[in-house]
Amino acid sequence: MNKKLVIYLLFMFLPMILASLGSCEFSFDGAIVIDRYDADITLDQNGDMSVVETWDMDYPSADYWVRFRDFAYGKYADGYPLFIDFSNVADFDEGAASVRVIKDGVDITDDVRIGTSWDYDYDEQGYLVECYPSRDSCESIFTEMDDHALSEGKVTFIYEYRIIGAVTEYSDISELNWRLFEYAEGKIKEATVSVHLPASIHGVEDIYVWGHSAAAGSIDVVSAQQIDMTLENVGTKDYIEFRILAPKDLFPNVDYINQVFSTEMNLASLIAYEAELARLNNLRITIAQILLFAAVASVVAMGFITVYVYRKYDKEYEPRFQAEYYRDLPGEESPAEVSYLYYMRKINDEDATATLLDMIRRKYVTIDYTGQDMIDEDADFRLNLVPGTNRSELLPHEQQILHWFFDVIGGGSSVSTKQIEAYGKQIRNAERFQAEAKQFVRLAKQAGEKHDYFEKSLAANKTKAYSYALVPGSVLAASLVLGALLSMDNTLAAIVTGIVTVAYLIYVATIQKRSVNGNESFVKWRAFRNFLVGFGNMKDYPMPGVTVWEHYLVYATSLKCADKVMDQLRVKLPLDDAAVAQSTFMGVGYRNRGFYYGYALGRFQRSITTARTNVTQTIVAYNTQKAGGSGRGGGFGGGSSFGGGGGGGRSR
Repeated sequence: MNKKLVIYLLFMFLPMILASLGSCEFSFDGAIVIDRYDADITLDQNGDMSVVETWDMDYPSADYWVRFRDFAYGKYADGYPLFIDFSNVADFDEGAASVRVIKDGVDITDDVRIGTSWDYDYDEQGYLVECYPSRDSCESIFTEMDDHALSEGKVTFIYEYRIIGAVTEYSDISELNWRLFEYAEGKIKEATVSVHLPASIHGVEDIYVWGHSAAAGSIDVVSAQQIDMTLENVGTKDYIEFRILAPKDLFPNVDYINQVFSTEMNLASLIAYEAELARLNNLRITIAQILLFAAVASVVAMGFITVYVYRKYDKEYEPRFQAEYYRDLPGEESPAEVSYLYYMRKINDEDATATLLDMIRRKYVTIDYTGQDMIDEDADFRLNLVPGTNRSELLPHEQQILHWFFDVIGGGSSVSTKQIEAYGKQIRNAERFQAEAKQFVRLAKQAGEKHDYFEKSLAANKTKAYSYALVPGSVLAASLVLGALLSMDNTLAAIVTGIVTVAYLIYVATIQKRSVNGNESFVKWRAFRNFLVGFGNMKDYPMPGVTVWEHYLVYATSLKCADKVMDQLRVKLPLDDAAVAQSTFMGVGYRNRGFYYGYALGRFQRSITTARTNVTQTIVAYNTQKAGGSGRGGGFGGGSSFGGGGGGGRSR
């Protein structure tokens, strides 16, 4: 199984691993934890709501010494689907709001700076205390520990506040539809809410309660005067919301602005609305479970499908040649053609150097290094075209390398390494250099395409393989469409199937399969590369002459192992005057004090690399200046009852 398939399979199953971890209880260092949230709510006959709420915080360090508690008190949440009476408003009783801070059982409120939005106080950063985001019908209480060390560990905040006009009266029923908060700085492990109604002669059958939260919970109507709610693992962006319907005579003194006279709003319509919410919520739960199961099943199915696709369309054919080493050239292809085969249709920077070396080896080009100090890594060699040679015998990309370096850069029959390096420092030359380089790549690929290197039916096979993406893709589409239509949170199913779909499509897009003949040729060239890298350890290997090694080094350059080969040749291959006379580039600098094998090879590679770097820098600088105009800078191009209230807790 090839490496990219293994990576794909790991990537494919990663969402399932993360999902399984996410379902467990873990504590991560640095995260704020809220051990408990308790709210004790008392409703009076005016329909006002007094709240005492306790937040048992667990701060991981003293880095958090500031907390805001935002109290939203608008009576209709965004998107409220029923009748809205805009005169039906609530108010926040500023005089009844307070906060106490407890540390290790001791009241430390005197050591805490307290600020409020209604008093236009400032926070520790010098900004006005306000809700975040800033909005109407919302007030905030700010607390700052004078001694920052006091904030580390267990800290309890006790808030008392009063909402005037929280209850709404309809024709035959009164309602408290409220959201205590909608965000917090950490997950709440346990939460309890107790609601106390005014005394009455009514029984529990006259009280209707519905809770809304993504967290698991239960509601217990203890009596006609008390309702208890418990929840677990309330998320940081979740809310605790409830709707309570009670007889009107429990709230005889409701203000007229909180009396809504609409035939659309009554006990029957509200019960019907909550029943529909429950039906939709149960439907959402069922669909979400089906989608999650389908997502997991699609991941498993895609594992089998991917292995099948790999074996049928991606796995290389079994070659007849099985040896580890191949000690002779496997073929007569040019180095760029070999690179096209070896690196799956890619032409690399080394192929330009290899092609140029091949032109020197085949005596279309000679090297003049007269007067150069061979110790200098930047010695300026001059390359000269051999007069009388017939370029028509060369392949198109070989002709292009001569045209590129001699006709374009050198302007004639000669070019130096310094000329090659400096050519791209002007924008017109840089663009011409890039154009010639692209032409070389295009012609080299055309030469490679003429060989039977790759599977001819690959495009048709990929089309078949792409169709299997419908397995997770259909679950992804269903998750997104149903999520939008039914306001469902199918995030986990969508993420899992989305990642799997994209990963599979990327995998299929990267499939490149050699033909039977192409793979046979590839394994021989790979064995030849193994030989080039490992011949230094072959004690019984008879060393060929320098001309053979020059031929080998041309291919070693394209196969990206020339440096390793040269390191071994310096030890294994003796060079004398006779060998130098036969060589074309390996003997460059012989008898000079800085001579070493492969000097010319490394010098040409550095020269071409430097030229490409200069070209890139010139073009980038030009485009940046053009984009910047004057050069002084540029620019960068489970359901809800929609209850009132909201806000939440923020720490920093």
